[in-house]
Amino acid sequence: MGLFNLFGGKKKEEGKAAKPVEAKAVETKPAPASAKATPAPAQQIAVAGSDAGVKQVKLRLKLAASLRAGEHAEAYKAAKDLAAIQAKAGRRVGARVWTAEAERILAQQEAA
Repeated sequence: MGLFNLFGGKKKEEGKAAKPVEAKAVETKPAPASAKATPAPAQQIAVAGSDAGVKQVKLRLKLAASLRAGEHAEAYKAAKDLAAIQAKAGRRVGARVWTAEAERILAQQEAA
């Protein structure tokens, strides 16, 4: 029963059974060597993302690398930049999250 049958469509006849199709043996020839190993050209690779998205990804990577390296000032700056991007885009929750992360990094830096 499909989605469209919910609204009173015609019922399919259950008595009709599909005739089985016999498989025919087909002899396949090996593909030429040039067709086997053709890498995809670089022009066909899809590029997804906008400039703002790329910038955010780079900032997130910078934030993570800075935290691992113990460079809290760089991590704080990256978190503040991420908060600014989110605020500019009108995403109040995202801006609040990154601001809280920046404050957490600042408190961690002061404690150390």
